Amino acid sequence: MKTGIDRLLADPELLAALKGRRVALVAHPASVTSDLTHSVDALIAAGVNVNSAFGPQHGLKGDKQD
Repeated sequence: MKTGIDRLLADPELLAALKGRRVALVAHPASVTSDLTHSVDALIAAGVNVNSAFGPQHGLKGDKQD
C-alpha cells in the first residue's frame, strides 16, 4: 500500500500539476515517505516549489522545543 505522498511522487501526472506552482504543505513529524524521507524534503527533491510549510508547535519535523 502506498501513502498519499508516495502516490503523488510516483505519478508523473499528479506531480506535473504542482510544477511551476507555489505549494503549501500541512504536515507533522510522521509525514514521511515509505523510505522515511520527510514529505517536505521529498517534494523539494522532486522539484516542487514548497513555498510554505505548516506544522505543530514543536516543528514540522518535531525538532523544536518550547
